[in-house]
Amino acid sequence: MQEPYVGRIEPGMDVCDIAGQKIGTIAHVHRHPVEPDTTTLETSSGAVATATRDEIFEVKTGPLGFGKHFYIPLSAIHDHTAACVFLNLPKEELEQQGWDRRPDS
Repeated sequence: MQEPYVGRIEPGMDVCDIAGQKIGTIAHVHRHPVEPDTTTLETSSGAVATATRDEIFEVKTGPLGFGKHFYIPLSAIHDHTAACVFLNLPKEELEQQGWDRRPDS
């Protein structure tokens, strides 16, 4: 299932936390082809489940974008407007998510 925000998230949009505090600006949106790579997983009941990679957007922080970069999954979006994306967590929890590491292509 495609994330509901994938077509609306664009470079240049602001990114804010759940309280509205600005985190940074979207630098790039990493979208996958129509048929994304899948991994087959066997569950404890023996059923086979399929996992797909999450769409992510790269956020640059700091003055003029010279701070850290975060690679945030679209599933972390709480809401958005025409100019801003709001995440579902506070700014202080960003680094604990492991989103500061660039994902494998």
